[in-house]
Amino acid sequence: MSKDDKPDAWMPLYIGDWDGDTGHLSCEEDGAYGRLVRHYWRNGPLPDIDRILSSITRTDSRTWKRLRAALAPFFVVANGQWTHKRIDAELVRWAEKRRRAIERASAGGKAKAAKSSASSSATSTPQAVLKHCTSASPREVEGPSGHSTLSAPSEFLGPKEVRAAFVSAKGEEWTRSYIDPCGWQDVPTRALIAPTSFSLSKIDEERRFLAGLGLTVIAKDRAA
Repeated sequence: MSKDDKPDAWMPLYIGDWDGDTGHLSCEEDGAYGRLVRHYWRNGPLPDIDRILSSITRTDSRTWKRLRAALAPFFVVANGQWTHKRIDAELVRWAEKRRRAIERASAGGKAKAAKSSASSSATSTPQAVLKHCTSASPREVEGPSGHSTLSAPSEFLGPKEVRAAFVSAKGEEWTRSYIDPCGWQDVPTRALIAPTSFSLSKIDEERRFLAGLGLTVIAKDRAA
């Protein structure tokens, strides 16, 4: 995951909600919870491994065992992970806002380029002007498999039947949040290209379903 893709520049903190939920915690417990939340925001679900959790909270093993009982109820502890519904929801909101911002910036840049191209070609023949104007407007770039893909996709770039299968299994909202932002490659393997490590981990949780579709999910830097 590139630096620009990481949600580490800011994190929303709703003081009223935080104090309302953690008012019963000691100062030590509140501080440890804060470290878990910040680590989760940057890296996704926490591993249910006491050694790692004590390292994240910067406590020794004995202290962590005492803190665990107080902090575990804030998470869903299952399948070897600690997940947090509120943080997951905020991460989805962050990803959607960022996607829209990229689309707006891309559209603005291309509109400016089109205007500049049209202006510089004002003395050309009508056919040449038309050629410049139409070539400046597409929002497509060369995809990882050689197919033309959108630079900031607002819809899934892969086969429609793949998206339909995810909608049927996981629902429209889940598919829109995690599948639609993905890139797509056909060779050497049919794969979803996750834009962030967080989306990679969420989609990889469905590895059996992926296998049934003959798919894998990979990070951007591993795309062919």
